[in-house]
Amino acid sequence: MTFMTLSAAAEQISIVTEHLPPYSYLEEGQARGLSTEVVQAVLEETGHTSDIQFMPWARAYQTALTKPNTLVYSIARTPKREDLFAWIGTIAPFGAALYQRADAPPMELHSLSDARFLYVGVYRGDAKEAALIEHGFENLQTTDDDRLNLRKLMLGRLDMIAIDDSVIGPLLKDEGIDPKQLKKVMPIKELSGQLYMAFNKASDPELVKTFKEGLVTIKENGLFDQILMRYLLVN
Repeated sequence: MTFMTLSAAAEQISIVTEHLPPYSYLEEGQARGLSTEVVQAVLEETGHTSDIQFMPWARAYQTALTKPNTLVYSIARTPKREDLFAWIGTIAPFGAALYQRADAPPMELHSLSDARFLYVGVYRGDAKEAALIEHGFENLQTTDDDRLNLRKLMLGRLDMIAIDDSVIGPLLKDEGIDPKQLKKVMPIKELSGQLYMAFNKASDPELVKTFKEGLVTIKENGLFDQILMRYLLVN
């Protein structure tokens, strides 16, 4: 079943995201990744076509926040963001945590707030940055690329990095770093859950409805679970 009408098919949309393997990344000029495949499946289901624009997260977020009929994906749904977007639905599970070098002196941390005085690298404009600020972190070091934070950590310029659990593995591989050189210190519990796709709040309501129905359809017909399994994830 395809949820396409003449008006919906003619609707021009923009799609923005960030480089975030395994969720979204460019490979030989083609958009790839778990979240990307889900978005592409919904596009096919609804009869829409659109190029996917990759950009730093802060820019992607701001674009979706200000430009009607813009879809952003791999976005965490937080209380502060709840009324800022037209939420389509969940597209991928995720978790985030603090990581440090395995050879770093052990730290006795009983809660996330115990680490608030440490120098922690985090992706600029990301939900992890907002969560750490709420926990009183005073020495956050922000960049537009997780790999820069990882490099700083390995050089001893950071105490820890805050990063998605699914991202750290591919990043270590890309950087040629043995996973044994890093250890997971503490999960960021409020940032473990699901990633979403969402439209700009002022987008055409019919467009939003069509995409919601399209996402429901690929979940009901099994395509969504097939995509998750290709990335060794379960819903």
